[in-house]
Amino acid sequence: MDWEMKLLVCDISGEMDWMIQESDAVLVNSPVQCLNRAITEQSNAVVIRFGDITLRERDALIELCSVLKQNQYTNGIGVIALLSSKHRAVMERLRDAGVEYVKFLAKVEPSQASIDIMTNEPEPKDWVNFQLEILCPYLHYSKIDSRHEMTVCGGYLDRMVLGRHRLQEICETRGHLHCEYYLNPR
Repeated sequence: MDWEMKLLVCDISGEMDWMIQESDAVLVNSPVQCLNRAITEQSNAVVIRFGDITLRERDALIELCSVLKQNQYTNGIGVIALLSSKHRAVMERLRDAGVEYVKFLAKVEPSQASIDIMTNEPEPKDWVNFQLEILCPYLHYSKIDSRHEMTVCGGYLDRMVLGRHRLQEICETRGHLHCEYYLNPR
């Protein structure tokens, strides 16, 4: 991809409004608007932010990714998903939808670093398949309510709830290769 580009940003949460004002990107707030603008404006890349949204809205954004990659007018446009966490199931669905890249935004105050994540050319570590290789294949998710899921260990019969510390230290790194539950699943 040529990174001297026109970005189209889909953010249904409205959390990126301030970022867009400081860049040349076009912001839309719904999947339908995103598809329409992608077709009519010939963007070079579409950035789709998966933030603090409902699970239903997340499904709609994944469907948008799939439609963008299947549509004859938009299938050549690069799609970058901005995620707030390394969610294995979401990344698998994004890969299956044809998304090339995922980048991760921390849940912190907006900063120039957030703008750089959105606008810098993707690196090999941003490929969806690369990120999936790092994650433990036993990560599973149980719905709590319309906005939240609980991350559990499938290597331990989906009975062990994984907290942020364990996820970041073991399950979301190559450290899972040494995990007793990965080595001897139950």
